Amino acid sequence: GSGFHCDQGCLLRPPAGGQAVHMSPAFVWFPGSKGPAHSKDERTKSNVDFLGSPHVAATCSGLSLAAPLIACEAWSLRQHPETKADAVGRWGCRDIKWLLLKLGVVATFLALLSVPGLKQVFTGGVSPHVGLSRKLEFKLDNRSVLLYAPATQLRAKPLPAVVVLHGSDTSNFEMAKVTRYHKVMNSALVLYPEMRIPKGLDWGYNASWETSFFRALPGAVAEAGYSVDFSQIFVVGHSSGGTMSLFLQNNMPDLFRAAAAVEAGVGHLEEWYNQSSGRPVMLVWNHNDPVLQEYGGEALYFTTLRQLRRHDLADPTINPSYVKQVAVPEASNSGIAYAERMAWRATEHASALEVVSWKTWNPTHHWANQRAVPGAFDAAVITWHFFQRMAQTASA
Repeated sequence: GSGFHCDQGCLLRPPAGGQAVHMSPAFVWFPGSKGPAHSKDERTKSNVDFLGSPHVAATCSGLSLAAPLIACEAWSLRQHPETKADAVGRWGCRDIKWLLLKLGVVATFLALLSVPGLKQVFTGGVSPHVGLSRKLEFKLDNRSVLLYAPATQLRAKPLPAVVVLHGSDTSNFEMAKVTRYHKVMNSALVLYPEMRIPKGLDWGYNASWETSFFRALPGAVAEAGYSVDFSQIFVVGHSSGGTMSLFLQNNMPDLFRAAAAVEAGVGHLEEWYNQSSGRPVMLVWNHNDPVLQEYGGEALYFTTLRQLRRHDLADPTINPSYVKQVAVPEASNSGIAYAERMAWRATEHASALEVVSWKTWNPTHHWANQRAVPGAFDAAVITWHFFQRMAQTASA
């Protein structure tokens, strides 16, 4: 700044034995400021004239660049002044300056950590939960599509894309809010399309208008200014959206690299192309889901496993390649009874299958995360990690 302005007046502490002096509102110039160029003696005289006291004069230390505080100094008017004492206590002014400078550096560092994208630079790693901050909506075949993309990603670079399908009686906006799928990655595109009939009951499956819609999605994203990596397009859905995702990986294996279904089983089997080996699938199944119980419960669960592994010569409902516990957050009052992951490796004619088999204490059809079920895993995180593993397997 150009000087120290005491809006409400300043009380200066003089050397020992002197009297405190109240300085009325005014500017007091200090070295390096844009104020009048005077010697220290001249500044002292000027301040004495202003203060009306022969016992104390004042100046201010130029700390405005280090912190929004200014340390004032007081000194004796004697020709050989005693050691200065700062106006705020027993510390020397040099100590005050260093303290304020350190506080300013720390505050600046903490402020930079709050800037999206900079945190991983300072912490030396990339957080898997940075999230996609750029959001836009476009129309395709008169249907709403929400697109989330990295804010700083070069648009010319092809990016993986995840298509997230909502369930019955809900919308793509609600799906984005509930799943927050775009929050678990920082280097991909996330698309939330809506059904042909907003908040409808079902997707169109093999209807020509539905298949043409999904095939046109990558081109629509390109028109929005982003390039899609066609080797890494994935689809995931919840409830009836999950049933649709299982259908798409089977009937459109040329478009989708892998699929995931959360709280959903297979359906519309009469429209499946059964000669297809499909794509790798992750199935997230809550064995205490009241909606799944309405559609067959455990019978639907085993039907789904057999349909997805129908080209496996062995019984697909037994002998998985491995079974291990799913990592879940610590919770004082967990809402889950168990959660384990089973896997069946790909064979010559059958694609890989992973199943997250879990059970909540209370019946629920919610998308798995801690906001819905205390202590639960996040279905967005585990399905995205599954997609990443499948992409690495394909490129190996």
